[in-house]
Parts: sequence; structure tokens; C-alpha cells
Amino acid sequence: DPPVTVRQAMASVASLCLKWRPQLARLRLAAVKWRTMPVRYIGAKAFDSKSKDLFKSLQEGLEPLKPMNKGFGIESEEDRLTVTIGEQGAYVFYKNKKAKNVQMFSPVSTMAYTYKFDEKASQWVSKEDGHFLVELLMRELLSTCAGMPEL
Repeated sequence: DPPVTVRQAMASVASLCLKWRPQLARLRLAAVKWRTMPVRYIGAKAFDSKSKDLFKSLQEGLEPLKPMNKGFGIESEEDRLTVTIGEQGAYVFYKNKKAKNVQMFSPVSTMAYTYKFDEKASQWVSKEDGHFLVELLMRELLSTCAGMPEL
């Protein structure tokens, strides 16, 4: 086979994009519909249990990062968990029992997010745009810290 030129490769990629465009559009639409579907939130008793599980999971899952990252630390109080990631700052997680949500302040994206537990997805879901707490935290930690969180 003769070598493929850059122009031929780009033409091939373009034709694949055109071929798969309807399927990709359907997938995007399905993802948007799923993210905007009605969410089933939990009651006060379940919130207490799920938020405790979340804080415990975060503590245990982030513990392996301590020896690999200078200045990495985890502090836990009853309704607050602080994860310091060195010079970048600290993630702060708050349990808001009255509103039945968890708030996360991120030093990486410099944003504050509010999450409610969605029974259907079995995940803490952002009220703003539907992303999952663990998804965002993993992405940010992988870009700023050495090692792999076990979340």
C-alpha cells in the first residue's frame, strides 16, 4: 500500500465525521435528556446516611494520595471535610442538613457547587448542570495531584 498523505487522512476523518454525525447527535440529545430528567431526591434520614457515606468514602479514597503529594491533608469535622492539596488550596465539603445537600468548594475550578443525592443515579448530582460530584473531583485531582484516588 502506498503511504497515506495528510490530505487523504483528513478527508477520511471528515467522511467518518459526516457518516457518524447523526448517531453522535442522537447520543448528545440522549445525554441531555438524561441529565434533565426529573430527579428523585432523598429525605432527611437518608440524607444523613448518604452524606456520612460520602465523607467516609472521600476520606478513605483520598488517603493513598497523602504520601505522594506534599502538603496533602484531610481534616474531618461533623458536617465538614477539608482536603488540602498543597499550594493549590483546599477542597471544602459541607453538609447542609436543612437543605439536604452537600456543598463543595473547589480550589482548582475556584467554584462552589451544590449537590443533592439522586436515588435514580445513586450519585451526588450538581443542581446547576447535572454533573456528578465524584466525576468532577476525580478530573480535578488527576490534573493536580500525583497518584490515583480510589473513589
